[in-house]
Amino acid sequence: MFRSLATLDAFDRRLFDRLTRRERRIVDRSLRRLSHSANRSMLWLTLAAAMAVFGGQRARRAALRGAVAIAITSTLVNLPLKYLARRGRPPRRRFDRPLPISMPGSFSFPSGHSASAFAFATGVAVEHPPLALAVLPLAAAVGYSRVNLRVHYPFDVLAGAAIGAGMGLVSGPVIRTARRWWDSMTPVPESERPSTTQLILVVSPSAGHRAGLVRAKKAITAMGLQVATEIPVTNAALLPRLLARHGHSRIVVAAGGDGTVGAVADAIIGRPVVLGIIPLGTSNDFARSISIPMDVEHAVRLLARGRVSRIDAGRFTAEGQKPRHFVHAAAMGLNVSFARFATRADMRARLGRLNYAVAVAMALRERPVFRCEMEWENRKEQSSLVHLAVINAPVFGGFLDLRVPGSNPDDRTLDVVMIEHLPIRRLIRSALYPAVGVRRGIRGIRTLQVSRLKVRPADSMDVTLDGEIAGKAPGIFEVVPAGLQVITPTDFRENHR
Repeated sequence: MFRSLATLDAFDRRLFDRLTRRERRIVDRSLRRLSHSANRSMLWLTLAAAMAVFGGQRARRAALRGAVAIAITSTLVNLPLKYLARRGRPPRRRFDRPLPISMPGSFSFPSGHSASAFAFATGVAVEHPPLALAVLPLAAAVGYSRVNLRVHYPFDVLAGAAIGAGMGLVSGPVIRTARRWWDSMTPVPESERPSTTQLILVVSPSAGHRAGLVRAKKAITAMGLQVATEIPVTNAALLPRLLARHGHSRIVVAAGGDGTVGAVADAIIGRPVVLGIIPLGTSNDFARSISIPMDVEHAVRLLARGRVSRIDAGRFTAEGQKPRHFVHAAAMGLNVSFARFATRADMRARLGRLNYAVAVAMALRERPVFRCEMEWENRKEQSSLVHLAVINAPVFGGFLDLRVPGSNPDDRTLDVVMIEHLPIRRLIRSALYPAVGVRRGIRGIRTLQVSRLKVRPADSMDVTLDGEIAGKAPGIFEVVPAGLQVITPTDFRENHR
C-alpha cells in the first residue's frame, strides 16, 4: 500500500511540474483573480444569492442546495481530512519565479477550493440541470487555478472535486431530513390536527430494532398521547372490530415498515380513521414519500402536531378474490424474487443486515422473463417483461431517497414501470438516474400514469403489495383517490398541490 502511495505521489509531482513549468502572464493573472474570488466560497455564495433573488422557485431550491453542500463539504475538508492527510504544500519557487499568491497555512490535501466549487456545482446541477452548463466549467476553472497558482498538486484538486461532488449529491437528503425535522416541530391549527389523543398501536415484530419501539412508546407518553390498544400486524384484520368497539375517534399507528403500513391501510381504508406512522422498518419508502421524519421521537411528535391529509392508495383485485390495498407499490417479477429471498428465516439468521443486499443480488441474477397482456384506457398490448411495478408513492431505495420522476402520493394516479430483460448495468443505471436528477430514458424501460390497469400474465404469478407477497395475477390495479387520512408534516399539502 505504501509503495502504491509513493508511486502515486511521484506521478502527481511530475504532473505538477509539467503543468506549472511555463509562465503565462495573462492566463495566470485571470486565474489568480478567479481563485481569489472563490476564497471562503464568496464566489459561490454570491451566485447563490443572485439565483435566489432573480431566479424562480427552481433556482432558489438550487441555490439552497448548493449553499448547504458547501457547508457540509467545508466542515469535512477543512477540519478532519486535511489534518488526517497532513500533506505538505508544493515548493514556493519554480525556476526563480516567486509564488503569485500567499501560500495558505493549511495542509494541501484535499483542495478546499475545489471541494467547495464542485459541491456547489453538483448541488445546483442536480436541482436545476440547465445551470450545469454555467457552474460546472466555472468550478473546473477554480480547481485548475489552484494548480496553476502552485498552491496544490493535481491530485489534491481531483480529490477535492470528487469529495465535493459526493457532498453535492448528499445535500439533497440532508435538506429533506432537516425539513422533516422542522415540520415535526411546527404545530398546525387545531382544526387540521387529529381530534383525539387515543392510539391503536400496530407493531411489527420483525421491523426495526426492539429499542426503536421502546423509544417510540416513551415518546408517546411524553407527548401526552395514550395507547388504548396494541396489536401485532398479523392481527391487523381485527382493526375494524376494534374500531367499532372503541369508536372511530382513534388514531391507528403503524409502527413498522412499508409492509406494516400497507396492512394497516388495507384494514382501515374508507373508514373515518386517521393513520399515523412511526417508521421502524428497513426502507420506510412510503413514510419518506410523505416526508415523515425518520427519527422516532420526531415521528411521534408529528402524531400530536401534524396535519391530517388525504392520500391516495392503490388497490389490487385478483380474479375471484376480494380487493387488497397498498400504499407504496405493487409488483410482479423482480420484486417477488427479492421478497422470497429477503423473507427467508435462514438467510436472515445467517446474514443479518446484509440480508437485503444479498436478496437484491440473487433476484437480479435470476431475472426470469414473463409474458403478459396489459389493458388501460381502451388500450391493450402484449409485453415480455422481467418486472412490472405499479407505484403509488414515489420514493424507493430507503435512505438513498431515490424517486420516480413526476410521481406524488396524492396525484390521483398510479405510476407503472415496465422493465424488459436488460443487462444489470442498465438496470443499475435506471435506479441511479433519479438520484442525480437525470431524467433521460433508458431503452427497455417504459413508464405510464394510469388510474386503472388490467394485467393478465400467460401463467398465474405472485404479486407483492408493499413488499409482501399478497396475491396472484391476473388482476386489476387501480387508484383509490384520497382513500386514506394520514398524519403528515405541515407543508405536505403545499408541496403536493
